[in-house]
Amino acid sequence: MGGLSTPLCELLGIRHAILLAGMAGGPNTPELVAAVSRAGGLGVLGVSGTTADATADATRRAVALAGGAPVGVNVQLAPTTPATATRERMLEILAPFRAELGLPADPPPPPAPDPPLALLEAALEAGARVVTTWHDPAPSLAAARAAGAPLLAMTTSVPGALAAHRAGADAIIAQGAESGGHRSRFGPGAETQSETGTMALVPQVRDALGGTVPVIASGGIADGRGIAAALLVGAQGVSLGTLFLAATESGVTDAYRAALRTTSPERTVVTDAVTGRPARWIRNRLVDALVEADAGTLGWGAQAALLADMRRAAAQQGRTDLMTMLAGQAAAIGAEPLPAEDIVHDLVAGTDAALAAVR
Repeated sequence: MGGLSTPLCELLGIRHAILLAGMAGGPNTPELVAAVSRAGGLGVLGVSGTTADATADATRRAVALAGGAPVGVNVQLAPTTPATATRERMLEILAPFRAELGLPADPPPPPAPDPPLALLEAALEAGARVVTTWHDPAPSLAAARAAGAPLLAMTTSVPGALAAHRAGADAIIAQGAESGGHRSRFGPGAETQSETGTMALVPQVRDALGGTVPVIASGGIADGRGIAAALLVGAQGVSLGTLFLAATESGVTDAYRAALRTTSPERTVVTDAVTGRPARWIRNRLVDALVEADAGTLGWGAQAALLADMRRAAAQQGRTDLMTMLAGQAAAIGAEPLPAEDIVHDLVAGTDAALAAVR
């Protein structure tokens, strides 16, 4: 097998063991998903926070554009969490920024999304062939099995990996501390886990599972060198998010893409202050204000909803000082705006070169 042809490829029906991370909320357009799949990887559509009809439409478009290559779907299954702050206090912190964006002091509630399992079922009915999950995968198992779709569960820890395997996951995405995404913490000790780096987490997850379950590395990987390192410590593939934010098919703004090119690891921070659950964000005026206020949040679900109109307005106005921008610690390594197919081809070539250098 070549450097990026591993047993994972047979499980997923792909040529290269490269997965697009399921970035919901706009970055993973059907065009981006399809381009990654056409290039031989697995494009994954993030569908959380939307409706079943919108999910079905986006999935059908991605499948049509993928030219017969498989397309995956990602769902966020974490339950809502209780508030640790009052709405009045949060609005007080946000007031000056809302005024700058020309928004009312108190936003109206956004439309309620459909439940995650309804989104998953809509995507599978529309042609998605692989399921990836964020949080405990158990609730999604029946739908995945009914559709004959492999189930890949993301976790940040060895206990989470063991719990996901017991729940029926076919492969584990080991999410390291360098990741830009929300933390998929579940299983024993989930709320007290410290962050573990990707290259330390992958071999421990692999060993804990006895080497019988494919492990996919995620976090801080942005080129062939990183993929080669992940393979050498026991991964059978990689799941990449931040790198594909810069792709020309991505749904992020040009201002966001430009910000990635100048984002050093020190200019990111892991916090729950933006959405109510820990994730890594590019530091700017808004994120710093939320972190420094140390006021708690309205909980997972309600906190993000409170900031929803600010997120849209800041993006429309190109205000990177007030945008909420997820990014991993390797953001600046591969932040050139290239077509996604070119990114995949460069990753394959870079991995082959890096592996050849150590053989």
